[in-house]
Amino acid sequence: MKRLTKNKKGQLFIIEAFIAVSVMIIMVTALYEVQLATQPSSEPNFQDDVYNTLKLLDKNGILDEYIVTVETGSAVEIAKIKNTIKQSVYGILPDNGEFQLFCENMASSNVVSNSWINQALILPKESIGIDYLIAEINGEFESYVYHFQVWLKGV
Repeated sequence: MKRLTKNKKGQLFIIEAFIAVSVMIIMVTALYEVQLATQPSSEPNFQDDVYNTLKLLDKNGILDEYIVTVETGSAVEIAKIKNTIKQSVYGILPDNGEFQLFCENMASSNVVSNSWINQALILPKESIGIDYLIAEINGEFESYVYHFQVWLKGV
């Protein structure tokens, strides 16, 4: 009889321990879920970074050089200046960031031929448009608008 009582106490201890561990796991899971649900989602705000990069490229004369090269340069020169702009923009975008760029002559309202960067990429519905106006090229009044479309892949 004494042995039977000890055996039941041992079984009761195991059941109590199992219930306690189960309750702790449920509580930790619930706390984790609440934490995830209450965290604000991070909104991508890289358009400011892209705009600041464009301003810096303009300040350094890269955008002026881009227009001149696209209109009068050789294929190698055009590829080189496009690569410079690509590296600058991709450098500030997240790893899954993409962009398209083309330039429009404001006087004629025509897209400058050979000014497209990443033209083959398919523009998603959710993209951010950024326009950057250039009023002079190398000291001469010529207005051009750089049209950027920036987005995140897989989002």
